[in-house]
Amino acid sequence: MNLSRNLVVTKNRLSRFFPLRTKDERKELDWDSILGIVIGEVYRKELAVPDLSAFEALSAAEFKQRIDDASFWSTLKTMYFDTKDILQIAPEFLLFRSNEAEDNKHNQRIGEMFVQLMGGQTLLNFTPMRLNFIEQVLFEVLEKNGLKAKIIKKHGKVAEQSFLPFMTQCFKQDLAFLGTKPRYLLDNFQSFLRLYGFLYTSQLAHNLINWSQGEPKPCENYLILDTEKASAERHYLKDAGYKQLYKHVHRIFPYLTMSEMLQADHEEIVPLWQLADGIRDCDSVTSHLNEFSHSFKAERNLTKAELVDKPEPIGALSQVLKLSSEQFKTGNKDKDDINSNFAKATLKHLCADFIQQRGAAGSVLVMNQDYLLLLTNLVIGPKESLRLNELIKGFNQRGVFFDKHSQAEIVQFYERIGNVERMSDSGDAVYVRKTV
Repeated sequence: MNLSRNLVVTKNRLSRFFPLRTKDERKELDWDSILGIVIGEVYRKELAVPDLSAFEALSAAEFKQRIDDASFWSTLKTMYFDTKDILQIAPEFLLFRSNEAEDNKHNQRIGEMFVQLMGGQTLLNFTPMRLNFIEQVLFEVLEKNGLKAKIIKKHGKVAEQSFLPFMTQCFKQDLAFLGTKPRYLLDNFQSFLRLYGFLYTSQLAHNLINWSQGEPKPCENYLILDTEKASAERHYLKDAGYKQLYKHVHRIFPYLTMSEMLQADHEEIVPLWQLADGIRDCDSVTSHLNEFSHSFKAERNLTKAELVDKPEPIGALSQVLKLSSEQFKTGNKDKDDINSNFAKATLKHLCADFIQQRGAAGSVLVMNQDYLLLLTNLVIGPKESLRLNELIKGFNQRGVFFDKHSQAEIVQFYERIGNVERMSDSGDAVYVRKTV
């Protein structure tokens, strides 16, 4: 059981399971920096040279030893360094882009979120790129003189458990597949991270509502293609789309900070659902949680909150979590804005690519064709093709849901690009091939 023996009301503090903080709304993300953090962990490498100019000097020296006409280097310099095409040779070169980016803590935290999604497993044996002679030399210079083994920094903090084990499993599986397609990985790595940033955020928000139901499962999260019309009659989209997400992200900060407060004297902070599982059959904690509710109400001056001592642990914990949200609904603008700004930052930084304003229909969750193709390829993975119904199940496993109308639009899109094969008129006999 991870519940603290001595429950004390303290300041709201968020340090686990989600990367954003209350002051991140006005900040901008640098996805190059985030990408570099993830690449460094995936390859367990870091730069051994200060910047791209230093690597350019190393490359110039190498080529001038190999070619008869030293002036040819200027042509290579124009081709690869002046145009920054050097960064497109292999994923490892993207470490230079990260090195040039501003190193802000919020970028670091988001990069660490993806590292946590790897579940502590780094993938060191990615399929090597197929390179021409010049690129191969540049890559060899990078490996020999431009990179070094990454130093694993020990912060004295216990490794964070996975809040969403199903998402961790999908992320690791999809990253392993991308590792077998290095050119595709290079072209889509940032999009891959943006996609999973949205998937993790939305599924975390939805599963916080189900904290008492055990290990999280994929929750309904309906999107449409960005080319579709958003009709008010499509109740899945209306009831389990953007409005649901907007509502649920407002629970991330209150619930996660309360979860940490309840585990304050433990070095290892477990996910909220695991905390609940640990106290489910422990009646002795009920009185402690009830007492904590009264203390929290008094400390936060929640005069309108009605408390009733609960007879069992889960009910008592539920009341505590309700208070954690009510502390930001007091009518005090300064306090209420804390959670409101946190939710805005969450939607802005991690969900913006998947939100569109659609006139009278309001905001809806959407997926453009590039993300759809990426997701399609990830779900099909090492196989050549999948039945449509299996593909849809793969979408659902990652937290992406489409209603029947959108599924029909998706099939039409697949047919236009030529990666679908109909064995019959039955939907079960539609096979979708990957495009990579």
